[in-house]
Amino acid sequence: MKSVVDSFYSAINTGNNDLLGSLVHENFTLVCPTRDHVLSGVYQTKARFFDDVLPCVFGCVNPDNILFCAEHRILCASEDTVVALAMNKGEALTGKRYDQIYLHVFKCLDGQILTLIESFDTALANQALWGETEALPADQNFTMASLDALGFSER
Repeated sequence: MKSVVDSFYSAINTGNNDLLGSLVHENFTLVCPTRDHVLSGVYQTKARFFDDVLPCVFGCVNPDNILFCAEHRILCASEDTVVALAMNKGEALTGKRYDQIYLHVFKCLDGQILTLIESFDTALANQALWGETEALPADQNFTMASLDALGFSER
């Protein structure tokens, strides 16, 4: 699954939506385990990710002034789960630096990403990207029980 995650980061970095679309499962779920931020909670389906979540982030930057996932490192991987760190380099439309660091946990199925848990510096995102932007309503709030439902139970 490491190759799927490497390809995911390459697609994000180069803006290759066709490749990104091929890597994301139809039943994709994004989990932002925070509360009361622009992106907080559980966002379900590939369509929701492409139609709502990505524009919420990428619409706040000029692609000429930022490299999303400019660097990444896979920290560990198993048959279906990969943990990685990724780092942006650049500037948001606000003119503020958005050198964000993400902690990602991927759950893969049949060569695609089924679930992505994404932790990031929400204060930096709020300040540099979103300012007074309204929160994108999640499909459900994040709880630890959300992880069980997504196949991340304790081992």
